[in-house]
Amino acid sequence: MNDDKNNKPKYSYEELREKYIEKKEERNFPLREFSKDYSIIINFFVTVLVSIGLGLFLGLLLDNKLNTKPLFIILFILLGIAASFRNLFKDINSRK
Repeated sequence: MNDDKNNKPKYSYEELREKYIEKKEERNFPLREFSKDYSIIINFFVTVLVSIGLGLFLGLLLDNKLNTKPLFIILFILLGIAASFRNLFKDINSRK
């Protein structure tokens, strides 16, 4: 019935694990890398749009209260854009 009385596995757990890790590292995942880059770009544009909208809202609010029409609108929009670029560079450096 069973000719092999030794029943010893061909590979040990460590050998199988090493082979699995090697094969996993050999695979190329271009779609995964593309999606990471794409998420950085989408995150940046959403941050820019939200910061411009928030800057516009706060600028209009302060300009109407203080009667200084374009000053705070421009100031807060520029601050929002600068904060967006800062977050972009921070995000890129954290993913390296």
